[in-house]
Amino acid sequence: MATATTTGVEAEVLRADDRRFEAMKKGDWAALDAALADDLIYVHSTARQESKAEHIANLRGGKPHYRGIAPRDRRVRVVGSVGIVNGVSDMHVERDGKENRFTVRYLAVYAKAGADWRMIAWQSTRQD
Repeated sequence: MATATTTGVEAEVLRADDRRFEAMKKGDWAALDAALADDLIYVHSTARQESKAEHIANLRGGKPHYRGIAPRDRRVRVVGSVGIVNGVSDMHVERDGKENRFTVRYLAVYAKAGADWRMIAWQSTRQD
């Protein structure tokens, strides 16, 4: 979460990160659509790459279903109209009837779009 040294703009980016994770967990497709840029490139920890349309379609189909997402150890930097989040997240995912818990180190990139921050790129790597 935001620290004493986090600027107001950096806190906005972290709130956008939180809103996106929450939309994924709740299956709030309208909120997720609003949180993601149309030209999103989403790279899963398995190295599978998806567009925004593919990502939302797979989530809507329960492939995977995120039961829990707990981000931590996040650092945010803002360069102009781009916000960069480096963090760690504990994931609880169900796919094909099997539950899996794992931790990822991630990079999320947000771009300012009007008054909102929308995610333009995601890449994660599993941690042991």
